Amino acid sequence: MVISGALTEAVKSIGRMTGLKLAKFWSAEHNMLGLYVGVFFNAFFAGIYLVAMPFIIKRLSGSDTAVGLCIGLGFTGYVVGLVACLLGRDVLDHFNIKRTVQFGVAAITLVSSSAYLTVAAAGNGYCSASAISVLIVLSMIQGFLSSLFWPRVVGWLSTGHEGRRLNRRLGIFNVSWSLGGTIGPCVGGYLVEINSTLPLMICAAMVMLSFVAVSFARKPQRQVDIVENCWEKTEADATVLLRWRFMWMARIALLTSFVCIGLMRTQLALLFKFNLGFSESSFGVAVMVMSMAILVVLFAVGRTHNWHYVLAIFLAAQVLLLCGMLLILNGIALWEFFLAAGLVGIGQAFLYGSHLYYGISGSQNRSGRMAIHEIILSIGFLVGSIVGGYLGDTFDRYVPYRFGFGVVAAGLLAQLAVWFSRRADSSSHI
Repeated sequence: MVISGALTEAVKSIGRMTGLKLAKFWSAEHNMLGLYVGVFFNAFFAGIYLVAMPFIIKRLSGSDTAVGLCIGLGFTGYVVGLVACLLGRDVLDHFNIKRTVQFGVAAITLVSSSAYLTVAAAGNGYCSASAISVLIVLSMIQGFLSSLFWPRVVGWLSTGHEGRRLNRRLGIFNVSWSLGGTIGPCVGGYLVEINSTLPLMICAAMVMLSFVAVSFARKPQRQVDIVENCWEKTEADATVLLRWRFMWMARIALLTSFVCIGLMRTQLALLFKFNLGFSESSFGVAVMVMSMAILVVLFAVGRTHNWHYVLAIFLAAQVLLLCGMLLILNGIALWEFFLAAGLVGIGQAFLYGSHLYYGISGSQNRSGRMAIHEIILSIGFLVGSIVGGYLGDTFDRYVPYRFGFGVVAAGLLAQLAVWFSRRADSSSHI
């Protein structure tokens, strides 16, 4: 009886603590719940799209290069949009972030619907010769419009937060998009096995749900009305140097990690289907494994700040990328490729979270810093998908992963040069 009573009290105590934590979380974050849900649906859409599109292009008689162009030029459009947002920052800041995000999501819904109609028309024998070109153009437009969503969302949710509070909000954001990115690829792999139009139909529906969710988030102030607390300019020289080193090392690592992600998201689908004989759904599961690893790591990164400025963990994440590339080059069994996907996911997730924190922390212009973050990862993805497609067409479908291994290794050498730099100059605030 005594033990039973003690267990009952322990359960009640845990329940009270959990209730208090949930109440505290709801009090702090309920105004942003719609935004986090909108991020989930947008990432769900992207997960389906990136898995399904390589197979759709191949069914339209496209080459490996065409697959790389369709995905890669989508990220080119994204980079162009991000640069335009940076150059037009003073104009954008006069518009409320919520309205900008809503406009971007609504426009992406129209573009996604157009992609569905294009593939449906090609399936019925209309404009089949030009369908791939149309999809590439739509992909570029979609990428351009995405620049009105992701950087603005992070600027919206991070404004006025520093330290642990910033880390918590970035953690919730990262869990939201990575959860959508985990479920989406698996769904996309199964849908594209059925036909080419179904995944694009669901894509359009997901972006529409994202618009609805964002509409329920609380409208923030205009950026020009927000006065943020800048980090102390009188920090010790050693602290400034450490911040500078990790920010620039993280920028290099983010670039190289997304070269690997570009290969995994585009060229691995072709290796699975046409060289190894695995199904589309098997590729979807591989991407899901990678996305689950990303979700777990980003959740952990958001729960603690003990990893901040720890060099050994930062370098170990990149070693996992190297191991992933080696597994793909030497793997035969399906589980080996699932393991490779998991290792790449773990490494990329930690480097993504690292740069997001190091890049935004202490900055007044959060949307601008997020734009730089997205430009870097987009360039990496662009290089991985387009160069990977070219190497696969010109040589064989294993060469892209030798390229990925070399890029990560070169990035590590560049980071060593940054680490041994003696001083941080004005460029440390770019």
